[in-house]
Amino acid sequence: MIKAQPKKGKKKTKKLSVVKVQEAVNAAIRRRDGRCVVTDDKHACAGHLTASHFYSVGGNGCLRFYPPNIHTQCFGHHGIHERNQDPVFYHAWMMYNYLSTLYFMKNSRGSVIKYDQETLRHIKELADSDQLDILQEYIELRLEIANR
Repeated sequence: MIKAQPKKGKKKTKKLSVVKVQEAVNAAIRRRDGRCVVTDDKHACAGHLTASHFYSVGGNGCLRFYPPNIHTQCFGHHGIHERNQDPVFYHAWMMYNYLSTLYFMKNSRGSVIKYDQETLRHIKELADSDQLDILQEYIELRLEIANR
């Protein structure tokens, strides 16, 4: 009987998906915020905590992993700005907490970051180690390079 020989050469590293990286970033955001950041008199907190994007991922993929664009909301508050239930309150909250980056995010919309495997791995490592400030700087640098 012939035994199979072990394969020689490089081990293939498992391909990292955008979904897995988003899960890691969302978990880091929930750890950063620790609670639902939306507090208002009209809507009570309800349900588990989720991560929500100020600028949606659909048309703004470059801001997908950008920490100031993501915050923690309970399930009851998730999507308030999308449903237009209280957009003034939501925008005021963003301006109070992220005024310095709101202008940057607005001007970055429509930019493109190529999320290759190296970039995804780096983003996931930063998220897994809760280094969101460094992740923010990394995304800003990538956007500056993309917009040259």
